Amino acid sequence: MEKGTYGKGSIYRRQDGRWVAAVCSRDPVTGKSIRRYRYGKTKQEALQKKMELLAKSKELPATFGLTASHS
Repeated sequence: MEKGTYGKGSIYRRQDGRWVAAVCSRDPVTGKSIRRYRYGKTKQEALQKKMELLAKSKELPATFGLTASHS
């Protein structure tokens, strides 16, 4: 089994039958890893939610949440 690239996300099936979409990203302020989860009834639904998470994480600018004061 190949190792995936960081930040591409993953999809897996839970024991209760639901599908999970999980995406890792970094907090732009602290630099800490954040893992976000979305759930779906089908694998296709989980894939769609994963794509939405990836798109949303790319929309955030690198300076999101940072403030600078100039004197």
